[in-house]
Amino acid sequence: MEIKIPTFNQTKKEDQPWLLSYSDMVTLLLAFFVLFFSISQIDQVKFEMIMEYFSKSLPAQAGETMPLHQLEKKFKELVEQHNLQQSVDVALTPEGLLVNFQDNILFDSGKADLKENSLPVLIALADILKAPGVMERRIQVEGHTDSVPLVKNSPYPSNWELSTARSSSVIRNLLENGIGAQRFVAVGYADTRLKVEETPDNRGLMINRRVSLLIK
Repeated sequence: MEIKIPTFNQTKKEDQPWLLSYSDMVTLLLAFFVLFFSISQIDQVKFEMIMEYFSKSLPAQAGETMPLHQLEKKFKELVEQHNLQQSVDVALTPEGLLVNFQDNILFDSGKADLKENSLPVLIALADILKAPGVMERRIQVEGHTDSVPLVKNSPYPSNWELSTARSSSVIRNLLENGIGAQRFVAVGYADTRLKVEETPDNRGLMINRRVSLLIK
C-alpha cells in the first residue's frame, strides 16, 4: 500500500482555505494605496509641518533647509529684540510661515515710503531671510489696507494701488539688503482680506492695515 504524506504547503491550503482570500484582499489593498498615492496632490507645507512635529528637537543640518518651526522661533526672537510684540505677530499656517507687520511701524498713513526708524527692523529681517537654510525659501509680500477710501489728494487712486506700492517698497528694501529678486512675489489685496470684519461703525481698524510676509 502506498501512503502519501501531504506537504506543508498542501496542508496549509487544505486546512486554511481563508489564506487565499486574505492574500487577494491584501493585494487589492496594496493596489488601492498605490493608485491613491499616484493621483493625490501632496500639500508640501502640510507635509513639512507634520514632519516638523515629529522632529522639533532636531536642528537643521548644514546644507539643509531650515524647518519652518525653527524659522518661526527666529522671527519671534527678532520681535522681542525690537520690542514689537504689539505690532508684529508670527504664526505657522498651512500655506507657510506668516509674519504680519502693522502698517504704522513701516509707513505713515496713506503713504508707501518706508519710515526711517523701520530700517533697522528690515535689516534684521533680511539677515534672517538670507541665512543658511533659509536662502532657498520663497517669500510672498502682501499689502493690506482697511476699508476706508483714500483722501482725494492721495497719490494713489485707491487702496489697491497703495497696498501694492507698500508690498513693493518692502521688497525693494530687502533687495537692497542682499536678497535675490527671484524669491519674491508682490501682492496688493487692498481691503479684501481683513483680519477683523469692518462695519460702517468701526471702519479703519489698525489691525487690518498691515504688510504680511508669507514664507514658503
